[in-house]
Amino acid sequence: MKYLLLVPFVILSNAVGCYGQQDDVTIPFEKAYKRMYSISKARGVPTMDGRLDEDFWTGQGFWTDVFVQVTPYERKASNSPTRAKLLYDDQYIYVGVYCEDAEPEKIIRFIGNRDENNIGDLISIAFDTYHDYRAAPEFNINVGGNKTDLIVTDKLEVNRSWNAVWEGRTHVNMQDSAWTAELRIPFSQLRYNRLAGDGVWGLHIRRIIRRNNEVQNWSMIPLKNNGHVFSFGVMEGMTDLPQPKGMEVLPYTMGKYRREPAAPGNPYRKGSLWDGNVGVDMKFGLSDFTLDLTVNPDFGQIELDPSVMNLTAYETFYDEKRPFFLEGKHILDFASGNDMMFYTRRIGAAPSYTPETDGDRSFAQTKGNVPIIGALKLTGTNRRGLTIGLIQSLTARSSALVSRSGRETSEVVEPLTNYAVYRIQKNWKGNMLLGGMITSVNRSLKEPHLKELMVRDAFTAGIDYTRYFNNRLYYVDFKGMFSSLSGSREAITRLQQSPVHYYQRTSAAGYLGVDHGATSLAGTGGYVKAGRRGNSKWTFSETFSWASPGFDLNTTGYLKQADVMSVNTELEFRQTTVWGFFRSNNLSLSQLNQWDFGRQPFHNTISLNWKAMLLNRFEWTLSESYGWNYVDTRKLRGGADLRYDPYLHTTLSFNTDKARPLVFTLNYVNDYNRNGINRLHTLRPALSLRMGDHVHFAGEFTYTYNVDNTQYIGAFTPGDNCPVYLMGRMEQQTYGLTVRLQVNVTPDVSLQFYGSPFTSTAGYDSFKKALDARSARSSERFADYLPEAVSLSDGAYTVRDTGGDIRFDNPDFSFNEFRSNLVARWEYRPGSTLYFVWEHRMSDRASRHFSDWGDNLDRMFSLPSTNTFMLKLNYWFSL
Repeated sequence: MKYLLLVPFVILSNAVGCYGQQDDVTIPFEKAYKRMYSISKARGVPTMDGRLDEDFWTGQGFWTDVFVQVTPYERKASNSPTRAKLLYDDQYIYVGVYCEDAEPEKIIRFIGNRDENNIGDLISIAFDTYHDYRAAPEFNINVGGNKTDLIVTDKLEVNRSWNAVWEGRTHVNMQDSAWTAELRIPFSQLRYNRLAGDGVWGLHIRRIIRRNNEVQNWSMIPLKNNGHVFSFGVMEGMTDLPQPKGMEVLPYTMGKYRREPAAPGNPYRKGSLWDGNVGVDMKFGLSDFTLDLTVNPDFGQIELDPSVMNLTAYETFYDEKRPFFLEGKHILDFASGNDMMFYTRRIGAAPSYTPETDGDRSFAQTKGNVPIIGALKLTGTNRRGLTIGLIQSLTARSSALVSRSGRETSEVVEPLTNYAVYRIQKNWKGNMLLGGMITSVNRSLKEPHLKELMVRDAFTAGIDYTRYFNNRLYYVDFKGMFSSLSGSREAITRLQQSPVHYYQRTSAAGYLGVDHGATSLAGTGGYVKAGRRGNSKWTFSETFSWASPGFDLNTTGYLKQADVMSVNTELEFRQTTVWGFFRSNNLSLSQLNQWDFGRQPFHNTISLNWKAMLLNRFEWTLSESYGWNYVDTRKLRGGADLRYDPYLHTTLSFNTDKARPLVFTLNYVNDYNRNGINRLHTLRPALSLRMGDHVHFAGEFTYTYNVDNTQYIGAFTPGDNCPVYLMGRMEQQTYGLTVRLQVNVTPDVSLQFYGSPFTSTAGYDSFKKALDARSARSSERFADYLPEAVSLSDGAYTVRDTGGDIRFDNPDFSFNEFRSNLVARWEYRPGSTLYFVWEHRMSDRASRHFSDWGDNLDRMFSLPSTNTFMLKLNYWFSL
């Protein structure tokens, strides 16, 4: 570890003299910030070729220039100047950008995938159409002609899944030492207030020169800013705008063939399956709002989720990747840290119930995700600053065929379910926001087994308030939430005993306890935060957050753990100008204290974080945390709390210049208890290689070595009826390799490959039982079983305990999985795409410990595989 910490200092020797090009002229802040532009009404129609040399561009409107650097030298003029012009008519906004380059032979023309704006020289333009400082649609095009459209919020949260239909062309003129970009953006793709009398929009124009990480702004957004969209410049003259109208329609048709290993005797695994589907997405412009409808949606070509091995009590969180739910995400966002009121992957998830079968005389049909019958979404902001978001979705009643001893029946695995989400927020000129959110889930539970398993109705409500002071230098932020769930006694009992709550744990006996007669559960959660931010070197914040024992968001949202109160203090220093060897420096100090609602403290940490960029654009982040008084209330799955000795958590990340064709990245994580009971090391090197203008390769290897002397095995009740919580020493090794290859023939034709072999293997020994698990003395927390008290026979352990014998299956495992997909994409006309997808999967979990990765790879690639081939065609048109 001590040698790893020397890496950043060794790199300093390469940083000297690596200065980027710059002009000595410094632009005064008042001339660089909040600039104004007057747009002109266009005459005629341009030829979309990216050249900007016809009368449409040379004979009307005016150019705005004096773009200012943001990085590497804030407020410096560039020796590669930029100028831009904007025009509009009754259908389109036209954007022309002229980019001179001091070294035109070094212009990076890499194409990249649609919505991938991190490679290649580019320009971007964003419009705050409501001028309310909340969010802005942004359009990017790089020199290779690749387009990216996204929504960026005032907090610099980016959603690239918003897809608009627009045109963009580029042209490189080596004689003029310049390249030009020409954009035509339909008003139908934007939402705005047509009747707003002032005709003012927020405007942001940006240029990136990759080779020296130079970012230019037409109107500067300072690195230390008071809000991203708040800092936009102003565009005047947006009057007599067309009425948002029309309807966009995107029907699709899909065919799928799956080839999988046949299972002898299983009537539902015959080895092959044909499937097909049709559906339609529709978008309506309703004055200030957009209505999205989807009927029988298909999400067949989305990116695969990564392989994971989760040995904790907590649910694995996966990011949303379906465009319908990602568009307008910033409006429907209502989060408290990592917890959120609306987690869109609840809709159309895997079935909640799995029929019981033995795989010998009984078999069940495997069901995929629950079908979404239809969904409706309404989003937008009116001219009074009122933002509204609404989602209504209906998922189908799903059944699985079950064969028991040759007799086939049908069992319902998911009921007909309605999801509803309502969001409203009022904005007062970006200085105050007040809003609320309501979610509800209603299930049609008719089957007894589903009534015992699932909550019937779930309701959550929240209110949020943000207030800025002193030109956004100081702020107060508040979110409060209430949840209420109802169902059968069995379902609510199950909920109380779930890992989110664990009402049965012994440490909560004084204020909780399972109520077996309850038919509802309710609670509150949220946070209050105040601090200083904005254009200041020093920032700070103080946050109090809570989630009461009965608080639960997991029917429509995501909540990792209830029964928590936290106080978090943060102090940060930001150096954004060149200082010695550094382009930038961030130092932060934070301190966290946590309690449960029984007023028992269970976690304290103090953390120091340093993030820096050198003059040669190498970057690193070093974080060190010290934790004490850590008590894991979930480790023993509802039993006693388990105390750990103080620990150190170290994180180091490093990367070379991201503008280079070859980029190396290294991440290292270390967890270490003071007495060495538990330790974890994760090493993650990665390479990114850009080959010419059309091919990009990325590979990442992950190795994790984890020794946990208190890994939970199970709870047992031997002869004396006293529960025994059994643990063991687990030595786990996890290997992962992720390979991505993309070939972009043109901006509209691409081929992408993703492949990821994953192995996690673990062996167990040194079994022990919990005693006084919360004791300050580690020797009093558990008792080790002597070797002669433990025996292994026929794949099962027997442990002789004082209360009687305990028998359990050998917990050793070797999990191997390989997942890959190949996607060919052709956007044959704007908004219309043809996809071909091949997905390949092999997976197995053995109840044996194979420690060698090579042996596991041999086993992995000899597994039977499942191959899925899909062809999908959609066609966009507007009415």
